[in-house]
Amino acid sequence: MNFILAIDTCAIIHLMYIQRFDLLKILGYSVITTVYVQLEFEKGHTISRDFFFNLIDKKEIFNYPLEIEDLVEMAKVSHSKRASNAELSCFVLAKRMGWKAMTDDKKASTYIQRYISMPQGSVISLVDVLLDAYSKYYLGDYDLRSIQATLKENKFHIKVDLVAEGARRRLMTGT
Repeated sequence: MNFILAIDTCAIIHLMYIQRFDLLKILGYSVITTVYVQLEFEKGHTISRDFFFNLIDKKEIFNYPLEIEDLVEMAKVSHSKRASNAELSCFVLAKRMGWKAMTDDKKASTYIQRYISMPQGSVISLVDVLLDAYSKYYLGDYDLRSIQATLKENKFHIKVDLVAEGARRRLMTGT
């Protein structure tokens, strides 16, 4: 199943930390982003900027242009420190095009969804991607433990034990 995924800055950075951007392609996602995400990388650290532009060069991620109606929709959302234009632009684009949006910033996601109604299941996070990959046997127990430890070292704390949650989901679906 192919999905188009509008991804924001923090999700790209977390995939960089675990060195598993390939999971998105394996799971059937075509990945796009916006100029606002690109601007955040241009202002960011050298390592993440190089990683982002390497993805662009390899055509693993595409920069999708925003339209006037996207900018109008973005203007309707009160500006706040809780959500950047990068996150907001991904949500607006995903909603207009019927795609999924990916962010790991729960505060931003909650804030944006107060203004923009997103269909059920159209906003995902890295945890969703990891558990999906685990349920389809692209990742194993060791992989999830290692990934969770790496993310914790980089200040992204996942509250749930990924291995336990992945095993629970496998049992529930019978895979």
